[in-house]
Amino acid sequence: MASKRGHGTEGKPNIDVRALRFALIFPGLLSAALVAGAFLVGHQHGSMVLPWGGNPVSLPSFLAVGVAGIVVLGAGIGSQGARTTVPRTLRRVLLGTAMTLQLSAFTLFVATLLGQAGRGDLVPLRVDGYVLLMGCGLAVAMGLVLSLTFKPDEQWGAADDTALIRALEAAADPDAVNDRMAYVIHPRSSVIMMILLAALLPGALLTLLTPWLLLATVGVALLVIATLCATVQVDRRQLTVKISGVIAVLVAPCEEVQAAVSLDIVAKDYGGWGLRKHSGSASFLTHSGAAVVLRQSGGGRLVVSAPNLDVADEMAAILNRRAGKAQQDR
Repeated sequence: MASKRGHGTEGKPNIDVRALRFALIFPGLLSAALVAGAFLVGHQHGSMVLPWGGNPVSLPSFLAVGVAGIVVLGAGIGSQGARTTVPRTLRRVLLGTAMTLQLSAFTLFVATLLGQAGRGDLVPLRVDGYVLLMGCGLAVAMGLVLSLTFKPDEQWGAADDTALIRALEAAADPDAVNDRMAYVIHPRSSVIMMILLAALLPGALLTLLTPWLLLATVGVALLVIATLCATVQVDRRQLTVKISGVIAVLVAPCEEVQAAVSLDIVAKDYGGWGLRKHSGSASFLTHSGAAVVLRQSGGGRLVVSAPNLDVADEMAAILNRRAGKAQQDR
């Protein structure tokens, strides 16, 4: 949000954080690529001649000059394009120019490395003209593309949508911001141990035939345990149950809910553990005990386990507030 950026006298952000981040990170990546390329191409030379000539310098000094040129041209000019106080057209020109110049500087030093390497039968040159020509052509094209595609205006993002929705909900209904919750349900530890033992004991005997049978039985047991674990989420739109937090198996829109109640139930009275669907009704139970029971408009019933009765009470209260209401009803 705008609070994370610097602000001017009119309360507007004077720094485009995304443009500034790009202006600083891109020359850093180019510098790292230049250094990596030097060790791949120019490591055999104890000294290098700078692109504009002069006395030979050590490879670290050569790289230091190249990195400094890339950073000064890229970050120095590009960071000015991130200032929102600068006219929009000028911001486009500054970022495009920074892109062109830093890529050209990178190409110049790469062409120097390749030219002075003199691999194979090639005669060593101070600068490889072909590499320089192609690289600078690409640099100009990239700078032009960035100038034409960069949007100086602040963009509205998903975080802003979420913040606006929360603000509208809070203004219309102070309790609306609390109409969402989530929790995890899983079998009791004794049930998990029973499932694992039921797999390990037969599997240990089957190892006399092949060890793979033990791995198979353990894998099946873990799969069974995973299918008995789920996440339950409710918001102003719907209630969702996802097996292992991934696969949505039950979805109950709030507009189809007539009423909800928290109960202390016995799992077998509602079909047993796990996912159950029958005659328009459904349930996902991991144990006997606290659960939320929903009556739906089509005459169906949905039952979902809860960690305890307090959580079940809170879930039922949210569903009752939202019963029969669509997401647009704020």
